[in-house]
Amino acid sequence: MNKKQKEILEKILSDKTSGSSEILTNLNKFLLSNIKDKGLITESISTANTELSHFAVIKNYVNELNILFLSANYERVTKYLRNIKNDDKLIIKEIFTKIYKKLPSAKTILTISKSGTLINVLKLWHKNGTNLKIIITESRPANEGKLMAKELLKCGVKVDMITDAMAGIFVPKADAVIVGADVVLNNGNVINKTGSLTLALLCKHYKKPFYVLSAKSKFVNKKRYKMKGEGFDSIWKYVHPNLTTINIPFEEIEKELITEIISE
Repeated sequence: MNKKQKEILEKILSDKTSGSSEILTNLNKFLLSNIKDKGLITESISTANTELSHFAVIKNYVNELNILFLSANYERVTKYLRNIKNDDKLIIKEIFTKIYKKLPSAKTILTISKSGTLINVLKLWHKNGTNLKIIITESRPANEGKLMAKELLKCGVKVDMITDAMAGIFVPKADAVIVGADVVLNNGNVINKTGSLTLALLCKHYKKPFYVLSAKSKFVNKKRYKMKGEGFDSIWKYVHPNLTTINIPFEEIEKELITEIISE
């Protein structure tokens, strides 16, 4: 792997603002563009497994590639990488069809962070001719919500951007809250961007539906998820001996708070 290729791979794997599905898409494109370099692919999937194994979709993807490489059937490796791209479109279409049937008259949807699955579903929703408005929390500290808003605005979708703290004001105004997922545990609980649990609790209080959209590739055979903290600089760079700054990017939403998990 040359220097330029390493830089591209590092940029993909160090992406802290995209959802796991979007990261997978970018990784898959990178591998497809270097499909003839078996050494690069081997090194790339090993690195991805080390750095992003906490994402179920990446873990499942890497495991499948490892199995194919052990079989030494490189035609199947190529086919698998190409099918990922085609399968994504079919999955998005199926998820959209299901959620649209649940909310055919929805005018306002509230969400959080940046989910590639949700972005693509909302784009289809918009193309369907529905005059849908999306309320997005800014999703601090990385502000992924603003990045999601930009993607939707490019397609002509109406967006209201709010602070995370304003969620209690706007959940009652929405027809539903819809979020993506990074991991779906086998007990029905969901791991997603911190702030999702607050939205789920608000939905229960205001009797609003709380939907999770997720491809089956994010489902894992685990009941527990270990919460990990990240660098605190993005929260507050101030240093004091009596100060502890905490940054936990993902949290668990219990199944009792989820109206339904919609998948392909």
